[in-house]
Amino acid sequence: MFKTETLIAFTLVAKHRSFTLAANAQGQTPMAMSKQVSQLEKRLAEPLFERSTRKIRLTQFGQEFLLRVQKILEQHDAMAHWLESRQGEFSGTLNVVSQSSQTYDETVFPWLAEFHHCYPNIELVFEVQESVIDIDKNPYDIYWGIDEYLGIQHPSLKRRSLWKAQLGIFASPEYLTKFGTPNSPDELKNHKVISHPHSDPSNILIVNKVANSQQHEMEFVVLDAPMKTVSGQSKFAVSGLGLVNALVDNNDIKAYLANGQLLPVLEKYWYSSAEIYIYYHQVKLEQPKVRAFIDFFLSKRKYW
Repeated sequence: MFKTETLIAFTLVAKHRSFTLAANAQGQTPMAMSKQVSQLEKRLAEPLFERSTRKIRLTQFGQEFLLRVQKILEQHDAMAHWLESRQGEFSGTLNVVSQSSQTYDETVFPWLAEFHHCYPNIELVFEVQESVIDIDKNPYDIYWGIDEYLGIQHPSLKRRSLWKAQLGIFASPEYLTKFGTPNSPDELKNHKVISHPHSDPSNILIVNKVANSQQHEMEFVVLDAPMKTVSGQSKFAVSGLGLVNALVDNNDIKAYLANGQLLPVLEKYWYSSAEIYIYYHQVKLEQPKVRAFIDFFLSKRKYW
């Protein structure tokens, strides 16, 4: 590769047909200018100029080389202009993935029109991947609403806390009539849970270890799981198929509680520190489109 400074020095000498005039234009000494041209000729193994005591002029090879150098420098200038024009520009395609469409419904979609108005040149692509996410195979820009496990598996990711939520336990009146209402985790032995197939293990109910404790210590209670599904757990709970863990703030949970289709269970043992994160890649210089997305939606947390 040729240094841009060397190519510029060559074109100036060719333009002015003088090392002195070229040096003045570049703010260098004639000796420095001559040295750059000599090094270029040595690398090319061809003379670029015919030198005499009075004047210098391009060789035939020098003329041909000059035409190619001018094209290279024009492209270089165009690149520099493009970079300068887009510095700090919020544009490009931003790929976002979540493990639940409900995450988008409650925390993203209500504000998309406002986001688009603020950043009209950012194209958003939303996807739902309900299986385990592998960042090496799934190169998204934003991993939205993923719990802490993603950070443990991929410590190179950066993350921002979205909110801390209470993880409740719910069941339908019909289910509780059939299996009884437990008063402590010790009474869950004969109960069933509707779980997520990608949980590990996949047949657990999450509770807080000590009732009404200020110390949030998660405990897993292993139960029979007749239904494992990536979505719709609350709907199956309404159908009486088992207990279900769900965030208390979920809109569907609120609706089912309001109309009596679900009832709270073991409230004293609800885990209150379920933290939701937004993950993104760690890079030396943060992409403007990523920063715009994160800052905008974090500003909406108070509405969730």
